[in-house]
Amino acid sequence: MPHDLASLTELSTLEHLVSTQGVEALLAALDSALAQTPEAARVQREDGPTVGPKTLRVLRKAVALDADFLRAHPEALFQCLYNRLRWYDAPDAAAHYSGEGTKPWSDPEAHLYALAARWRRQREAAGGAPWVESLLPLRGALEGVDEVLWHDAQVLCAAFDPLGTRLATGSWSDGDNVRVWDVATARSLQVMAGHEGEVRAIAWSADGRRLASGSRSHDARIWDVETGAQLQSFTGQEGRVTSVAFSPDGTLLAVGNLGWMIHLYDVASGREVHTLQGHEQSVLSVAFHSSGRWLASGSSDNTVRIWDVETGAQVARLDSDTSAGSVAFSPDGEWLAWSAVDGVAVARTRSWERMKGVKGTGGYSQVSWLGASRLGLLRYDRLEVLELGDGVTLWTRPYVSDGHERGAAFSPDLKHFALTAANGGVLLSELHAPAPPTLLAEQHRVRGLMGQAEGSLAIAKRLYGAFVIDARGHPRELPADVDASGLQPWRFSPDGTLAAYPVVRFHEEPRRRGVQLVDVERLAPVRELSAPPLEGRDATNRLTLELPMAFSPDGQWLAAVIEIGVVRVWCVADGTPRHTLRGPATPVSMVDFTPDGAFVVSGYAEASRLMVHDVGTGALVLDTQALLKPAPAYAAAAQAPRIAVGRISGELELFDLPTGFRRVLQVSGKPVITVRLSDDGSRVAACSLDARVRLFEAETGRLLYEVPHPALPFAVAMEGDWLVTHSQDRTTRFFDLATGAPRVVLQGDASPDEVTRRKYWEVFGEGPIAFHRRLAPVPMAHFPDPLEEDLILRDGLVVARGRNPRDFLYVLRLHDAPGGA
Repeated sequence: MPHDLASLTELSTLEHLVSTQGVEALLAALDSALAQTPEAARVQREDGPTVGPKTLRVLRKAVALDADFLRAHPEALFQCLYNRLRWYDAPDAAAHYSGEGTKPWSDPEAHLYALAARWRRQREAAGGAPWVESLLPLRGALEGVDEVLWHDAQVLCAAFDPLGTRLATGSWSDGDNVRVWDVATARSLQVMAGHEGEVRAIAWSADGRRLASGSRSHDARIWDVETGAQLQSFTGQEGRVTSVAFSPDGTLLAVGNLGWMIHLYDVASGREVHTLQGHEQSVLSVAFHSSGRWLASGSSDNTVRIWDVETGAQVARLDSDTSAGSVAFSPDGEWLAWSAVDGVAVARTRSWERMKGVKGTGGYSQVSWLGASRLGLLRYDRLEVLELGDGVTLWTRPYVSDGHERGAAFSPDLKHFALTAANGGVLLSELHAPAPPTLLAEQHRVRGLMGQAEGSLAIAKRLYGAFVIDARGHPRELPADVDASGLQPWRFSPDGTLAAYPVVRFHEEPRRRGVQLVDVERLAPVRELSAPPLEGRDATNRLTLELPMAFSPDGQWLAAVIEIGVVRVWCVADGTPRHTLRGPATPVSMVDFTPDGAFVVSGYAEASRLMVHDVGTGALVLDTQALLKPAPAYAAAAQAPRIAVGRISGELELFDLPTGFRRVLQVSGKPVITVRLSDDGSRVAACSLDARVRLFEAETGRLLYEVPHPALPFAVAMEGDWLVTHSQDRTTRFFDLATGAPRVVLQGDASPDEVTRRKYWEVFGEGPIAFHRRLAPVPMAHFPDPLEEDLILRDGLVVARGRNPRDFLYVLRLHDAPGGA
């Protein structure tokens, strides 16, 4: 049955299509309806907006953006469409974009956000299922021709084939770092593996059958594009390869590197034909003349040199104002252009005479010819097309600099351009097409998150400074009088009302370390906790030293480190010092309170020592050896005054703190790297370097069972009927707690403590993230974009940092089903 404008703007129709026939059928139905719907056609909804062909176009783009995810999770169609359409043209979306580019929320037919709201009302009235809402706009334009080709690492270079139908890219990816894409469909066509270092240069042969690439690992390679096979490898370059170029007839490959050399190779045999020497610093770029007779090279020695390809002799030297990072001959061979300090320098090839002055407005890192008279240029903040004759800029595409090296390419048919980025995306678009609005989140990259699980706010750290995501999911700038604490983490009181972070007072003499307390609701300083350092323990000059802190379970005390080998305890209410707890003269690597708040536990990783002090008296009650690197092999029972520590000797020690009772269990001959106690302290689990997890009866030391793992388990927790582990193979496993029998295996990273303790937890992997309820191996919902880290606050608010796009800020809301756990 054919579908039309009316039916394809009903959520029930869209969900039926994707669930019964798949994503391709849904896209085909939208295409068919668009082809048959007049531009003036409109359908008025009784309880919603008027819809038209533009609605179908945007819907199709929204489906296409999440097509791969929807193939695996068709049940998430509403989620994907809502999160795209809700932010497309809503008036409140404007605050999340810069002033550049077209603005759909100012369109008189802006209505798609209202359609999304209508679908949400319908879904909620019907009961609905769990889903993930984005409280901020997602990356990806719903109009225009922009496409993003995603890689799993920074992309440094790109090149179109001679027909402009394919794009090759080189990235930092491990192994699979040369890729070929179809320009029309934005689909990956080929992946080449082989380079061990990031690919920094890429070039096509004139017939489009071969591809050359050069990498940081001092090598260049030639590939068969059709099969992906490696045809030649040129290893042992004097330095990092910076540029590669095929001769016009495809018989030679030129390779430039940071070792001041240029090598010419015979493509068919791999034999070296010439080594071109003369540059006095690194070679940054190479390019063949259209006749194949000459090769131009640019260098950081502020020269451009011309070489006779047949003899290898230098025939000309052109002085540059700065490093010549990019050189290019015009297609007709009449001109040579290169990047100069204030623009583009140009020379006539008939005389190798440089023209006076420069073209453009300066600071170009890449120069390409677009026909015989136009140049495609890359600056740190925009792409340009320049008319060489009069120097007029014909087209510009601004972008936000991410502070990293980029690469650009222009297609020979002058239709497309490509722009690489550090976040792993390559922007592929059409020349002269309108640019979509710029999302502010792309400018404010998030480098890390801090906060308390199920707390009320998150601290998002930028390269410089930080900001807050509050309980409503709204970003807020930190007040000027609240220091961002640099790289040091914040800690939060159990009730979430106070935060603490370490500070260094540089303006005082001598410098002084302390701890700043902050009222979380008002984001206002409360008081500073400090004390003069003990003699010989001052750490004010060690700015990168980790300074652990912990609030007591009742929030009355704060234990913190402000000097070497000393733990200070203060009264939170008035800042009164309570105890000065001395340890070995090495950095304190961990500070914690036991769950009953009666004891302070401190660890010294360099000394492999764990110390326990009584909070009431400050007396030392335990000083023992423990394995504390890379993570503490320490655990405390929630409902009993019992702790457990693991040792490098393979021993597991149990201590009853009030009585001083000590039991030693020999787990294995390998170090015990992780331990966990049940809440009542009756059972203890231990992970050992022999890749096994063992469960013991704490009172008797009896081994209940052991569970082997195919990869090293480094985290374990137990709760209810489950024993949960996490291993180095990025796998989370569920076992029957009573018997140790394996039950569920989840591919991905999940914290066993969060699995067993939190209302919601997540599984990280290379692809979409899965969100779960407490102790539930089956996901409640998925989110399409890979995440690097996240923090799940109260009421299912998720603050996350993206992996792809890299360091992108996500603020999400988990919506459970009615009656969900």
